[in-house]
Amino acid sequence: MPTSPFAVDAFGEFPPGHVCVHRTESPRPSTPELEQLIEQSWQEALARSQRTGAILFNGGLVRWLGHRVEDGVLHIDAAPTDYRDFVGTNLYNNRRLAEFGRGRFSNPIGTTATILSDDGWLLYGRRSHRVAWHAGYLHTFGGALDAADIRADGTIDPFAAVRRELREELGLDDEHIADTVCVGLIHDHEIWQPELLFETRVRLSRDGVLGRLDLADAQQEHTAIEYVCDEPDALVPFIRSAAPVAPVAVAAICLHGRRRWGREWFERALAALPG
Repeated sequence: MPTSPFAVDAFGEFPPGHVCVHRTESPRPSTPELEQLIEQSWQEALARSQRTGAILFNGGLVRWLGHRVEDGVLHIDAAPTDYRDFVGTNLYNNRRLAEFGRGRFSNPIGTTATILSDDGWLLYGRRSHRVAWHAGYLHTFGGALDAADIRADGTIDPFAAVRRELREELGLDDEHIADTVCVGLIHDHEIWQPELLFETRVRLSRDGVLGRLDLADAQQEHTAIEYVCDEPDALVPFIRSAAPVAPVAVAAICLHGRRRWGREWFERALAALPG
């Protein structure tokens, strides 16, 4: 079994225009047994959401098929999927991945960001009970590529998807954002979802970002914003003290450190993480 909560599929600095999503209409391969399992899991999830008030609805997503890095550009091959299939595969039946094969899972492409304040802090969100997965966990801000991100010409801009999510979750508009860079693609060893990790530097202080969290919003997905000073000796202790931390957030923090302080720092951090 993997000892790290995540695997790095691609790492680098990919600015806007250097992450290209190539869409096809290739259907997700499946089996009758898997389709029955997906429907059963979806009905159970619907019943659970009615009991708990968790946000749950089906909608179009974008499925990872494969990726490659060429000449500093991260290329991702993708096809349609939806949230129902995600629930019935990666979310609630991840333990059966070896049985069905990763290629039959929904594998929607996540797009989430670490926020870097202009006074030297990294910021993450504490997820509320309303989310369907990792309620109560520390997480990056964002969501996944979905049907709303497909432009009229059929192309997808992952950077626009991140901006959309940050606007919805934190009210951050273009005027607040200094720059955004993609730092890589990972998948976690829990639900095996591929995740594009971004870092967004804002023209706001830490407290300025904190003040934008609208806890009165009935659709708010976070209960708090938590933060750590952007220093090499602060990040691993932060991961330990902030538990529970979603694997995606652990990966985001570690890749930030790798970008800032190099591979040696990254390897030391992984070795020091809780098992």
